[in-house]
Amino acid sequence: MDVLTKYRVFGDTRCYMYSVEWQKRGLPHAHILIWLLNKLHSNEVDDIISAEIPDPVTDPRLHDIVTTQMVHGPCGALNPLSPCMADGKCTKRYPRPLVAETVTGNDGYPVYRRRSKEDNGRTIKVKVQNQEIEIGNEFIVPYCPLLSRIFETHANVESCHSAKSIKYLCKYVTKGSDMAVFGIASENVNDEISNFQMGRYVSTNEALWRLLSFQIHERYPTVVHLAVHLENGQRVYFTEANAAQRAERPPSTTLTSFFAMCEADPFAATLMYVEMPKYYTWNQSTKKFQRRKQGTPVPDWPQVFSTDALGRMYTVHPRNDECFYLRLLLVNVRGPKSFAHLKTVNGHQCQTYREACQLLGLLENDSHWDLTLADSVVSSNAYQIRTLFAIIITTCFPSQPIQLWNKYKDAICEDILHRLRIQTNNPDIQITDEIYNEGLILIEDQCLTIANKLLIEVGMIAPNRSMHDAFNQELNRELQYNVDTLQEFVRNNVPLLNEQQKQVYKTLMQAVDNNTGGLFFLDAPGGTGKTFVISLILATIRSRCDIALALASSGIAATLLDGGRTAHSALKLPLNLNTIDTPTCNISRSSAMGKLLMQCKLIVWDECTMAHNKSLEALNFTLKDLQRNNNIFGGLMILLAADFRQTLPVVPRGTPADELNACLKASPLWNNVKTLSLTTNMRVQLQNDQSAAQFSKQLLDLGNGKVPVDATSGLITLTNDFCRFVDTQLVLIENVFPNISENYKNYAWLSQRAILAAKNNDVHALNFTIQSKIAGDLVTYKSVDSITNPDDVVNYPTEFLNSLEIPGFPPHNLQLKVGTVILILRNLNPPRLCNGTRLSVKRLMPNLIEATIINGKYAGENVCIPRIPMIPTDLPFDFKRLQFPVRLAFAMTINKSQGQSLSVCGINLENHCFSHGQLYVACSRVGKPSALFVLTSDQKTKNVVYQRALQ
Repeated sequence: MDVLTKYRVFGDTRCYMYSVEWQKRGLPHAHILIWLLNKLHSNEVDDIISAEIPDPVTDPRLHDIVTTQMVHGPCGALNPLSPCMADGKCTKRYPRPLVAETVTGNDGYPVYRRRSKEDNGRTIKVKVQNQEIEIGNEFIVPYCPLLSRIFETHANVESCHSAKSIKYLCKYVTKGSDMAVFGIASENVNDEISNFQMGRYVSTNEALWRLLSFQIHERYPTVVHLAVHLENGQRVYFTEANAAQRAERPPSTTLTSFFAMCEADPFAATLMYVEMPKYYTWNQSTKKFQRRKQGTPVPDWPQVFSTDALGRMYTVHPRNDECFYLRLLLVNVRGPKSFAHLKTVNGHQCQTYREACQLLGLLENDSHWDLTLADSVVSSNAYQIRTLFAIIITTCFPSQPIQLWNKYKDAICEDILHRLRIQTNNPDIQITDEIYNEGLILIEDQCLTIANKLLIEVGMIAPNRSMHDAFNQELNRELQYNVDTLQEFVRNNVPLLNEQQKQVYKTLMQAVDNNTGGLFFLDAPGGTGKTFVISLILATIRSRCDIALALASSGIAATLLDGGRTAHSALKLPLNLNTIDTPTCNISRSSAMGKLLMQCKLIVWDECTMAHNKSLEALNFTLKDLQRNNNIFGGLMILLAADFRQTLPVVPRGTPADELNACLKASPLWNNVKTLSLTTNMRVQLQNDQSAAQFSKQLLDLGNGKVPVDATSGLITLTNDFCRFVDTQLVLIENVFPNISENYKNYAWLSQRAILAAKNNDVHALNFTIQSKIAGDLVTYKSVDSITNPDDVVNYPTEFLNSLEIPGFPPHNLQLKVGTVILILRNLNPPRLCNGTRLSVKRLMPNLIEATIINGKYAGENVCIPRIPMIPTDLPFDFKRLQFPVRLAFAMTINKSQGQSLSVCGINLENHCFSHGQLYVACSRVGKPSALFVLTSDQKTKNVVYQRALQ
């Protein structure tokens, strides 16, 4: 363990556990589980773990170790009598499949690279039953080359990429020694009575190990169990002699001692219950907490020391309701001095712990939606309240939506009444059932846009309208464009096209006019006018009263197209495309989107490189079904537009091979694509800036992987004419957001600048630093996290759920100020509120955030954002988080920025880019080097480019 932890073989260790076992032959072996401080990224697996035979020429020592210690079997057809065989199969799943690249497996472990002989994989010869046979990498047990060289023994090393595999390993490490059950039967075989005994064999090696008191189990850091009980509800042990005394003065528990320490010790009053063991030790004899005398000194608190010890409260099932709510309060309240203190909220003494949790907003119930609408009535107009109501009933699923409607219908329909009074010039008109009905129709139209659901499907009153009219809303939305305006737009802008753009426009419009269908790909680097050409094609088709559907892989890219929507939202694609073999769009022939697709002339899909190839295959399958046509995409014309130098689909815990396998070019449909290209950089021509022309060429070299790479470090060197370098994060912030304390009120200024980073941790740190420079009170919103399966509640306590930082999810502890820039994480009300829309916070209310959109077509509009329930799809348990679907967005991840154009951009490269195209995407957000500020060490960084994606 000293080698692994002190010498940081895999990196800095957060915690570890191990268990030593003995085989039946008496040989000891250890099962070790290590958690790293910095997560091992999937593209780093091959640097640490190998499952291949080493080169006997360059590393003969490692070759000898692996071939003698790390070969399984052989078994299977080569040796059916191997001890690992059962029912004709190897119980250890050997021989393993041969793969050219490491990919992510379905069981939480990577499928390691094992190259075949044809793919330059090595082989060795071994003897099986006195016969010499040749085997390859399929029988190699995964190992760490460094550990194998050090210990020269069998050491199986695996990378665990999911909670499912870690849960199994923890059970395996702590299961204890193997046991054997044997029976003793009488000589009379017909005797039905048998005596069974259970026992296990202790070898001399194990006996000696135990006699010498060597460690058999160990875990780091120390975990202290903390009691949870109601007042006077702790367990008390007594005898007949001391029963009265114990009843009168029961011994202290860790909980009651915590209350006493909070009363007497000012530092303890700043802590949560679970934080106590980090600074205090529990004295079992005196039943009291005592300050630690060793450890790391805590700043500003003399004689206070911290350690790595962890506190863990015992879990409580929700059926034990008051104790469960007491535990929930202990997770969220700092420094309580008594049970009564926990029940006090803002000076109000609650009768129950549940009531206290309710007042603190720690529980989810229907009153929350009532309070949310009540907050909106204070400051929002009727349109905003109506939109908020539609979002709540379609995404939050209140149990009694009709009661909410009856309570707030006057505020929801206020603008309709006002409009009617103006039209009739009669200020005395009162609200009527007809006005309410029109309000319901408008809400139903929004529900159809958001979730494709009628009001009656979400438990509401159905408005008085024809069903045909309701289902035509999707179609009407695509036909409501002003034809005269579009025709004028086409007349004015077609002459502005350069020669390349004209050729692309002419080719695509000819295919639309001929109605021949087909799959086209527009290859266009940033600045070549891709969005301009696409907008012109969409306008041309729509000006003829035909339908052209504008889709994009990201919400940001969707806002740049007129009528744009995210592909996932519009096509009803499943969220977990990575785990479904043959996904389909949730669209039927009778649905509104189904009817729209059957009449569509063209589907444009922008930023398609970010889309999983299964999404395109799902669209192909759905269109064939809708059109009753077996031609590709049912004979409909599809235009994909993007730049493959940019990022590829995100595969959770995926390797480079996973990303390439998910790329559109890996789909069989790509064989049918017709490629069109734009190469002339219009930004350069319009700016007439020589530095911009040079910058454009440097960007293409970066994206094509042509910048020289240092063979030793694997890094490239950025030149001084490519960007402006900064030394610290504070200088980076000052250059991108100068005088933010005053300028944060300027929405146009905010929308044109951002800082980018490759990893979420860097983004969060930057956001908190920038937000701290804005004056005002910090408002904290805590999520309500819960397990949906009652059987799993005790396995996943609330504080564990709160600690989960899931990509694409808001944090448990969301801290905001008025003026802060935030990013929407869900499609709440497309196209206004899409995943990726940036907003500035205007007002923070207890149950509602009012914000102003700062980018895209709807910039300047005020919107109301409620808490919504969100359920991740890639966890091994069902978990729901109720929180505002936003994150801070002064800084954002590089992947999230794709599709945005900025005037000023900063890039934090203290942690290098780790995936294809990230550096290219980050640098291409601006058009000239003077607008690009980069924080990196010695002007060096990593540029990841997969050449297979560019071929």
